[in-house]
Amino acid sequence: MSVRKIIPSVPEVGREAVIVLAGALLAALVIGQLPGVRAWIKRQWDGAQPPGAT
Repeated sequence: MSVRKIIPSVPEVGREAVIVLAGALLAALVIGQLPGVRAWIKRQWDGAQPPGAT
């Protein structure tokens, strides 16, 4: 197996990054429009320790 087949090219990495960012943005927009989902997420994270907190 060639190393070139294992490591993705720069355009492939860029395309995947755009897809992931677009999905995250779309999810944020949908969650912002659905108060029930937003409240459920707040309940799930209620009491969670922020990173670095002791």
